[in-house]
Amino acid sequence: IYGSKVTLEAGPLSRTDPEKAEAIIAKAKERLAKIRDSQKDNEDVLKAVTGAERGFASLERAIATAKKLLALIGQDAAPFETDAWVNGEPLTDADLKGKVVLLDFWAVWCGPCIATFPHLKEWQEEYGEKGLVIIGVTNYYQRVWDEEAGRAVGGDGEVTPEAEHEMLAKFAEHHGLHHRFAVQSTRDLAEYYGVSGIPHVVLIDQTGKIRLIKVGSGPANAKAISDLLKELISE
Repeated sequence: IYGSKVTLEAGPLSRTDPEKAEAIIAKAKERLAKIRDSQKDNEDVLKAVTGAERGFASLERAIATAKKLLALIGQDAAPFETDAWVNGEPLTDADLKGKVVLLDFWAVWCGPCIATFPHLKEWQEEYGEKGLVIIGVTNYYQRVWDEEAGRAVGGDGEVTPEAEHEMLAKFAEHHGLHHRFAVQSTRDLAEYYGVSGIPHVVLIDQTGKIRLIKVGSGPANAKAISDLLKELISE
């Protein structure tokens, strides 16, 4: 029960205020250590303590990720390199200079990613001619387009890069997406931006500095991105 209570308290803070979440867990671990020492012969208590500590381990990983993301704010954006472009003409770093850039790390099989499409379309329509460049960053996942089902599915045998590019073009058309996709065969860019779950949005300002990173779908993230986009574009 105690472990669950701590998890409920620290869990929501693990992304928004990782330092505070870390302090809560440290205090809880100290208390559990004392309980372990005082109840060495009580197997039930020791089992409960071990279970709580396992739960804290997953929270500590989330906190470490959040701290890494927060440390990226204000840093320079990574040089943009990709294997292929789909749904638009190729871009270079020179093309992105002086632009507001929204990197959306996503995948065709990701339901929460698809849930963010209405926002991406809205931002593209509202700011696409005012200095915003949206780039959907994805990897090769051995998928082809199923015309009848209207979705991407696993291919029979190896799927060539060209076939996957064709699938992505049809995927974009099906969902009414008008921003470019950057298809990558490595995770170099994802590692630079600390991507551990998708959708993962990185917002870069006109000077090439990272201003915001949000992980996951939902109204709170959408509002934070929308508010900063409005501010940056107005500049």
